[in-house]
This record gives sequence, structure tokens and C-alpha cells, in this order.
Amino acid sequence: MIKLLHVIAIGALVSSAVYAYSIKYETTLAAEHLQKLKSKTQRERDAIQVLKAEWQFLNRPDRVQALAERHLDLQPFVVTQVVKPSDIPNRGPKVDTIGRKLEDLGLGLPTETPRSARTGGTTSATTPGPMP
Repeated sequence: MIKLLHVIAIGALVSSAVYAYSIKYETTLAAEHLQKLKSKTQRERDAIQVLKAEWQFLNRPDRVQALAERHLDLQPFVVTQVVKPSDIPNRGPKVDTIGRKLEDLGLGLPTETPRSARTGGTTSATTPGPMP
């Protein structure tokens, strides 16, 4: 009987050691994975900073001015180009071409919805009523 208890105790000790080792191994793997993610995140942040610096370098006002003079052929600003808001003509009304076509076909007219029998109303002339 005592030998059986010794065997059970040794089995429990070995199984607890295996369990502790597996937890330690999983923890080590998780820590390594976390470290890889942190280093990857830092590399991405560094790359973003480099891209921001390049963007600022490319958007320097003197560089943009030189490119505009070389490629856009802009004319100097003249005072006569300025107009008052009252000099601007008013826009015409917006034209709904699809709505106009529907009206020409006779489909753009509003239709009446049938009244329910509970309200005591009659049905609309555009909708067929019950057959007698």
C-alpha cells in the first residue's frame, strides 16, 4: 500500500514538473514574440519618421516655387483679376434632366397613395378597386 502511494506521489511530482516546464516554455515563447513585435513596431515608427522627413524635404517652399516656375508657366498677379462678389453673375437654377424626361413621359407626376379601409376613405382613382 505504501509503495502504491510512493508511485502516485512520484507520478504527481513528475507531472507537475512537466506542467511547470511547459508553462515556462510557453512564457518564453510569448516573451520572444512580444520582443519581435516591439522591434517591428519600432522599425515601422522609424520608417514613418523617415518618410515624414522626406515629405518635409520635398515640400520646401523654395523647391515648390522653383518647380512651379519651371513647369506651370504662371503669369504675375494683376490687380484687375480681383472682382467684387456683386460682379459675379448668379447661377441659373439647377436642372434635373432625369426628372424633366420623366415629366415629359407623364411619369413624374405625384401619385396618391390608397387610403386604408380603417380610416373610412375611398380608394384612389389611379389604383384599381375591388372587382364587383
